[in-house]
Amino acid sequence: MALELFKQALKDRFMGALIVSVLLFLYIFWIATFYPQLSDMGDVYAQMLQNPTFKAFLGDEMFALTTFSGFMGVEVFSYMGLVIGAYVAFMTASFVAGEIEQKTSDLLLSLPVSRVGVIVSRFMALMPIVAIIMLSMLAGIYAGARYIDEGVQIEWYALAMLFLGAFTLAVGAASLFISALMSDGKRSALTSIGILLAMYLVENIGAVVTGIDWARRLSLFHYLKLNTIAVSHTVNWNNMAVLLAITAVFLILAAIAFRQRDINVT
Repeated sequence: MALELFKQALKDRFMGALIVSVLLFLYIFWIATFYPQLSDMGDVYAQMLQNPTFKAFLGDEMFALTTFSGFMGVEVFSYMGLVIGAYVAFMTASFVAGEIEQKTSDLLLSLPVSRVGVIVSRFMALMPIVAIIMLSMLAGIYAGARYIDEGVQIEWYALAMLFLGAFTLAVGAASLFISALMSDGKRSALTSIGILLAMYLVENIGAVVTGIDWARRLSLFHYLKLNTIAVSHTVNWNNMAVLLAITAVFLILAAIAFRQRDINVT
């Protein structure tokens, strides 16, 4: 029955995820086509980076616009974790809190599957959705580079997408935990997105305000160094281990919270 829940959750959200994937592919392809024109503005951009306000918003992972990888890092990777994370947080909010809000939790709980099975099956449905989104973004980068006849080392972008996928699953697990604590899907989504935005700002502002540098380690974005991978070709697998550990911890917490909740099904 848990398998049926997995299939149904995937079926319910597949079309939406497919539309998002197509839009991301088109957007990244479109951005990539601007590289030949905007690469000449690299000096202007380098001067902008000296502005602390600009740096606080985009973070310290900035590279020159004069290379294709640096251009994509600034124009796509600098904020894509926030965009994809917010989408997944919004979607995950409906996994538990949305069911309670819409009064469909009684049907869900009447099924011959444990509450832990419900949480695990819902999270498992998230994995192929994240994979489709990551592949569409990777395809957008490759197609855009080919269109402007720019050489690209796609294996480094694939590694960056692997880390972005792990980051997205960590966000999904944390949002699922919040969803398991609440009975209002909208409030759950807003809470998750609010926390995600706070972590984004802490990580970026911490890059220029050394007094809160310690807080950066509490942010998921601290372990998402896409430009370091795609541009500098440096991979920190410890960051991947941290993201996977956070995913496991929040998934366990979500299962415990949902199992111990007293849900009124009337």
